[in-house]
Amino acid sequence: MEATHVAHLLRRTEYVVRPERLAALSQPSVTRENAVDDILAVTVPVALPAFLDHDIDGQGYDQWVYAVQWWIDRMVDAPRPMLEKMTWFWHGHFCSSWDKVNSAKAMLAQNKLFRDSAFGNFRTLTQTMAVQPAMLFYLDNVDNVKRSPNQNFARELMELFTLGVGNYTEDDVTAAARAWTGHGIDWDTLEYRFWPSQHDIGTKTFMGVTRNWNGPDIINYLLQENTTKKLVACRFLTKKLWEFFAHQQPAQTIIDELAQVLFDSDLAILPWVKAMLMRDEFYSVAAQQGMVRSPVDFVVAVQYHTGLRAADLDPQWYVENMGQVPFDPPNVAGWKTNGYWVNTSLFGARADFARGVTWHLRHDDANSIGDGHTPAETVDIAAAMFGLNLSDATRTALVHFVDVQRANEPWVGWWEATNLLTMTMMTPEFHVA
Repeated sequence: MEATHVAHLLRRTEYVVRPERLAALSQPSVTRENAVDDILAVTVPVALPAFLDHDIDGQGYDQWVYAVQWWIDRMVDAPRPMLEKMTWFWHGHFCSSWDKVNSAKAMLAQNKLFRDSAFGNFRTLTQTMAVQPAMLFYLDNVDNVKRSPNQNFARELMELFTLGVGNYTEDDVTAAARAWTGHGIDWDTLEYRFWPSQHDIGTKTFMGVTRNWNGPDIINYLLQENTTKKLVACRFLTKKLWEFFAHQQPAQTIIDELAQVLFDSDLAILPWVKAMLMRDEFYSVAAQQGMVRSPVDFVVAVQYHTGLRAADLDPQWYVENMGQVPFDPPNVAGWKTNGYWVNTSLFGARADFARGVTWHLRHDDANSIGDGHTPAETVDIAAAMFGLNLSDATRTALVHFVDVQRANEPWVGWWEATNLLTMTMMTPEFHVA
């Protein structure tokens, strides 16, 4: 593989280009398939921290803070960070919110499911997700009983999780909601429980088929039994995967061909993701220049390049204003991508975070990067700290800043380094992946 292609692959799958990973995967003997297989060689299951695998009375907020910091640190430190990228992908697909679920145990059990099943089977993942307490609470299936069916989960199962808008009818939602009645919670254990007395055992007509449907039957019908709907689901998921990892608005041929891989593998996720990473289009100019780092990706990159930990930086205080809070999607549709992140308000929040990082970097006059160096050398040192290849325009602007700073305040070197580090984290090059 060309080194530029390896670097692009690493940025998209491992958050940043780690020098040791770039060197290993850029060897002449390493083919694209070798590199992709290496990136996908993740290890599961992953144990949860003991502080997060159960609910602790009066410490729900502390558990959320710990969970956010633990997850971000995992994104930085995991031997194969692609595992965390896929965990985040499923988190944004099968959305639940800590704010509504209000349970560390439930939210982290769902997080563990997404991680341990990240490259498993989509149908199996969907079936398990559907009856986990986090989803039962979040989309109100705990309130879905035969005397008063609740349609929330049934609707989102088709609209956002499997088929997409326009591929089902309101009658299908009604029938599916009836099928999911009785799938709720044991209020003594707060675990999933099927309540036969609350389940509608009457016949239901779902997508033209009349039978005594039960909830899991709906998923099996959409993702296995009805091959037409199964292919629709494969295309729906493929577009979402490509736009998460590559670029917006993929060509229909890309969607169709990758969807066929997912379909032919009976919804096995690993060969589907591998097929995406193997495509020439994934390494095209459009792909290499087509992605803005999300707020969480930005935080992860900062932590990696500075060596600072989440406990040092408290990113949970900043990501809300950046627009992306782990364990708390804005709604069941999850987060938008790419250009959505580019506006003055959200970038102002990134600047606040970058400034906070700078104070850590400059503590006790550390990182006095301009000492003994020309303006151009100083800018290059700052860029190297963050793994950046600056454009001529950006580099010229930063060198000009150092020139002016030294001309106006030649006796004050502290502000030069301080401001330059912040500005480097806010360069356009640091916000694209």
